[in-house]
Amino acid sequence: MRNYEYVNGVRVKPHKGFFTRLFHGATAICAIVGVLAIVVMCTGWKPLSGSSKVKNAGSREAIIEEEERFHGIILTTDNVVTELRAISELMTYSEKYAGTASVVDSVEIPYTDFEIWGTQHKIEIVYSGTIKVGYDLNDIKTVVNNQKKEIYITLPKLPIVDNNLPQESVTVVQDNNVFNPIRADEVTVRLAEVKERHLQEAINSGLYQKAQTHLKEIIIEQLAQVHSEYKVIFVDSVAL
Repeated sequence: MRNYEYVNGVRVKPHKGFFTRLFHGATAICAIVGVLAIVVMCTGWKPLSGSSKVKNAGSREAIIEEEERFHGIILTTDNVVTELRAISELMTYSEKYAGTASVVDSVEIPYTDFEIWGTQHKIEIVYSGTIKVGYDLNDIKTVVNNQKKEIYITLPKLPIVDNNLPQESVTVVQDNNVFNPIRADEVTVRLAEVKERHLQEAINSGLYQKAQTHLKEIIIEQLAQVHSEYKVIFVDSVAL
C-alpha cells in the first residue's frame, strides 16, 4: 500500500531519494531480463546473425548445419559415395597378356653340370591372362564444399590387384621321357613365374598410373551427370 502526503489539502506522492529510485529501476530491469531468459530457454530461440561461425565449426556436422542454413538442402559426402557405389563395377582397369613359355629339363650327372643324353623332356605352354586393378570404395575419401561448389576426393594409395590366369586359357604340350618323367608341379611353377613376370612388366609400364587415370575419368563423368555445377578435385591424403 502506497503512502501519500498532503500539502495544502492536496494528496501528493512522497519524495523518494536517489538510491531508492536507483534500486527500484535495477529491480525492474532484472525482472525484464529474467522474463526474456525464460522465453529463450522455453522456445529455443536463437538470434539470427550474418556470421558464418557456428559451435564446433570444424566438425562435419557443424559444416553441414552451416551450409544448410545458408543454402538449404546441400550435397553431402554420403550423396557422393552413393553415386560412386552405382558405378563401382566400372572402377576396375584391366590389361590382358598372352604368350608362350617352355620348360626343358634333363637329368644331370650327380655333382656336375653335365646332362645325361637321352633324358631330356620338354613342355610347351600357351597362355593368356588378365590383370585387373580395382579400388575399395571404403578407402575413397570425399569432402564436399557447397559454397565453392567443389568435391574433394582422395583415392587409395594402393589399389587391389587381381592377376588371373585361368586354367581354360592354358594349353600344355608335353614331350615326356621315360627316363626323366615330367613332374606334376612343373607346369604350375612355370605359370607362377609367368604371372609374376607379366605383372612386374605391367607395373613398370605404368599399370597403376593408367588405372588411376581411368578411375578419375569415371568419377568425373558420373558426378557430372548428376551434379554438373560441382567441380571434382582430386587431392592426396596429406592435403585433407
